[in-house]
Amino acid sequence: MRFQYHPDAVKELTDSIKYYEEKSEGLGAEFLDEVEDGIAQVLTHPDSGTLLTDYDRRILLNRFPFGLVYEVSGDLITINAVMHLRRKPDYWKSRK
Repeated sequence: MRFQYHPDAVKELTDSIKYYEEKSEGLGAEFLDEVEDGIAQVLTHPDSGTLLTDYDRRILLNRFPFGLVYEVSGDLITINAVMHLRRKPDYWKSRK
């Protein structure tokens, strides 16, 4: 299995890292570690996420109020959103 980020998900990730780093030095790196742990889980168990649509799944991060929305297509996983859980829930659906 391999993965890629949707370009908008990259922006969400970098913006969130910057936000947490501004709040407390090192917190941005801890957020990134959580995201990487989530991706490792998805790569190992691609069907483990909660099914949101016919093709999209979501896993939740443990420490931060975020979910990773992803799609599995063959041996490729696309991270469509690094989604803050307290914002519009379906904003990422147009990312296809």
